[in-house]
Amino acid sequence: MSTRTRRRRQKDTGGIEERGPGKWRLRYKSHQKQVFAKTREDAYELLHAFVDRVRHGDLPSKLTFDELADAYMAATKREREATTIALRKRVLDQHIRPVIGAIPLDDLRAPHVRRLLDGAHDQSRTKRKGEPLGPTTVRNILVLVRAILAWGVKEEHITKNVARLVEPPAAAFSERPVMRVDDVKALLDAATGTELEAIVPTAIGTGLRRGELCALRWGDVDLATGTIAVRRTVALLDGKLIVKAPKTKKSQRTDHLPAFVCDLLVSHKTEQLAHLEEMTSELEARRRQRDGYVFLRRSGEQWNPNELSRQFSRLIRRKKLPLFRFHDMRHGFASLAFAAGVSLKTVSESLGHSGIGITSQLYVHLLADQKREKAAVLDAYLDRAVRPAKNAKSAS
Repeated sequence: MSTRTRRRRQKDTGGIEERGPGKWRLRYKSHQKQVFAKTREDAYELLHAFVDRVRHGDLPSKLTFDELADAYMAATKREREATTIALRKRVLDQHIRPVIGAIPLDDLRAPHVRRLLDGAHDQSRTKRKGEPLGPTTVRNILVLVRAILAWGVKEEHITKNVARLVEPPAAAFSERPVMRVDDVKALLDAATGTELEAIVPTAIGTGLRRGELCALRWGDVDLATGTIAVRRTVALLDGKLIVKAPKTKKSQRTDHLPAFVCDLLVSHKTEQLAHLEEMTSELEARRRQRDGYVFLRRSGEQWNPNELSRQFSRLIRRKKLPLFRFHDMRHGFASLAFAAGVSLKTVSESLGHSGIGITSQLYVHLLADQKREKAAVLDAYLDRAVRPAKNAKSAS
């Protein structure tokens, strides 16, 4: 009678656990890692490699979130624009590091991330300082934490992204005033005689973002054909203005100007040249305007996008108009274009959205109005064909 010998597993070699079809969890001491393997034998092969890495110190167990964030920022620096890097650094320093930065990654849990989001508050130099942040800003904080931890999983510093277990706050819907034709007239009247006299109607007639308006050069505008090319945008980086390419390819676009904007820019160009001649000389003025910025301050300086918004807000308050923000003129362009019967695809292209889906999400309420109007128009058009048939059926 043969005796069956039981094979003993050697100590200190780790273990595996099947977590689903083709999914395995590798365990060794305090370290874990999720892997994909077709068979148990393949999973054990991956385990051996995993154990070797841990033994050689390739998987640090006491890395803090701060250290992982620093490594992530350094690794992704070349892949992102300088303004994006600056924004991420500000969010990290103001909101994330003070709360979870010192926590070792092995100890980081979902409740830590929830506490971070629940306690996030405004730290700007405004009247809102100390107030809870809005849902959109809080969601952006969570997106960055998730991105850092996802990179940590990819680089095998950690085995799990605990931030994925945290639900983002629901997006808040703030009811903004809808811009009507009467509002446009009131805005244009209010801007007359101010530094915003040319820029406000251009914003309403084109839907350009404020950074795109600040970066617009005369070489981008063809007044003979009535076309405009959006190739650049202005942004703030460390308190300084920088001119850069728009964030997406779709944001780089060419569009046709409404006639009233084209006529206005013709007059504006003449007035700008005369103003520059008063400040310098005729020759220097022509040189500066040749490929200079379309919109300048009275001092001859380039517009700062933040200052543009501040001047617009002051104008709104001084003239006691509905509380529009500068960006609301972009929304106003879209809503007025929809009301005029312009297609969703055309509006999306004019706005420089990366896809028509974004436009439909932002202006779903306007699309609903169009659908109701379509139903009413169709009903009236088919009335003679449908109503007699229905009446005859009811009479019989």
